[in-house]
Amino acid sequence: MCLMFFRLFQSFLFWVFKNVVFCWVGIVVIWGFQNKIEAQDWSNWLGPNYDGSTNDLVLKLPSVGKEYSVRWKKNIGVGWSSPILKKSSVYLHERKNGKEFIRCFDLKNGDERWNFSYLSAYRDSFGMSDGPRSTPAINKGVIVSHGPQGMVHALSVADGKIIWIRDLKKDFSSPKGFFGRCSSPLIFEDKVILDVGGPLCGLVALSLKSGKTLWKSESHGNDYSSPVPFLNAQQDLCLAFMRDGFFAVNLVNGQKNYFSSFRSPIDASVNAASPLVLGNKVFISSCYEVGAGLWEYRKGEGSEKKSFQQVWRKNDVLDCHFSTPVGHGGYLYGFHGRQERSPVLRCVRVKDGQVQWSEGSLGTGNLIRVENKILTITEKGELVIFSTDFSKFKLLYRQQVLGTGVKSHFAVADGMLVARDSRRLICLDLNSYN
Repeated sequence: MCLMFFRLFQSFLFWVFKNVVFCWVGIVVIWGFQNKIEAQDWSNWLGPNYDGSTNDLVLKLPSVGKEYSVRWKKNIGVGWSSPILKKSSVYLHERKNGKEFIRCFDLKNGDERWNFSYLSAYRDSFGMSDGPRSTPAINKGVIVSHGPQGMVHALSVADGKIIWIRDLKKDFSSPKGFFGRCSSPLIFEDKVILDVGGPLCGLVALSLKSGKTLWKSESHGNDYSSPVPFLNAQQDLCLAFMRDGFFAVNLVNGQKNYFSSFRSPIDASVNAASPLVLGNKVFISSCYEVGAGLWEYRKGEGSEKKSFQQVWRKNDVLDCHFSTPVGHGGYLYGFHGRQERSPVLRCVRVKDGQVQWSEGSLGTGNLIRVENKILTITEKGELVIFSTDFSKFKLLYRQQVLGTGVKSHFAVADGMLVARDSRRLICLDLNSYN
């Protein structure tokens, strides 16, 4: 009897051990799979989430006396286009010797893999850079660029060969504006969406495969902000900050969903920061006496159909010049004020636009959020990392990485940070210190 009981107990322990081990193996496999599928590139304007954030990095800070290692540097042409990262490659749109270049580099060592170039007749009306401002986008093996003279090129990411070309000035009468055509392309599924503007249209969707026009929205003036997607259960939308205001269209057919006038009384003005999606809310901001506003996507009174409703609109809260803010935990972090007029970094509460703190020592810059830390590369070329603490500005780390006059956004992926100034492209290894 005792022997029988012992054998039954032994069998039970074996069963428990087998199932517990199997369970843990399953958890490890699932965890590894999730990590794999969540790996993110930085292959378009504002990164994988279209909001200046990434979920693909555990950011560790160098110890005292150490700095992030510089993996490589490259001399480059002029322009304010941002680098993008896709599958161990870096892509950059630049201008040199009267030509615009799209160049592909190896992320690990900076070696050039290919380049494509074309003649550019663009001249800046205000004597600023003649180079591109728009950041390319990549999807399905295609990279799409938008030059300041209105030329759109779709190239193979494998070798830089031309797939198709469109001339937005010729085809849609896209206006030059103050600083050329600057809106970055949004690739959504099989569409390339651009802020074209002018008398014939506002937004335009082109086929990613062929470049053929798929739809045109109603007419609105173009500007320097770039469109972003707004995905929800009712319908997928494209959001844009046009010359005259906040504009939302159906991503499938370009039909207007919403428009709200949001424009400066000053003609010599631009809207450059992109709409920032915060769940079912959207934050939009500009300088030049425009101010900032928050909209919520919800059902209207007596209606089953959802639409945007303005929550608040204020001046002198977070008036963004060219840099798009980032959000975290119900708070916004961004640069307030015009670049040439002593801007300040601010934390603002989303729900009511209440300023939580201001920090005036950095000047201006662009921002990327990594979990509860925010990276900025300032106009002075300094990498600054600070906490998302909404009670006070908390500096965590700083390192000089570039020269002055930095206006381009930067990119983070695969443990690397790639950024540029007017002369150099630099790659920092965020997992290596010296």
